[in-house]
Amino acid sequence: MSDTDDPDTPAPGKGHHSKPHEPFVPPGAESTRELREMARRRREAEEKLQHHLQEAKEKPAEDD
Repeated sequence: MSDTDDPDTPAPGKGHHSKPHEPFVPPGAESTRELREMARRRREAEEKLQHHLQEAKEKPAEDD
C-alpha cells in the first residue's frame, strides 16, 4: 500500500476549507426557534385584535 492509498487522507479538493463558516446549529434548533417566534407574534397580534374589537364595541357609532 502506498502513501496515497491511505483512507484517512482526504482526496484532493475535499480537504478542509480555509473560508470562515457559521457555528454549527443543530438542524432542529433554528426551525424550532423560528416557530416559537412566529407563535409569539401570532398571540400578540390576536391579543391586539381582541383589544381593538373590544374598544370598537364600547365606542358608540359615530357614522350617523
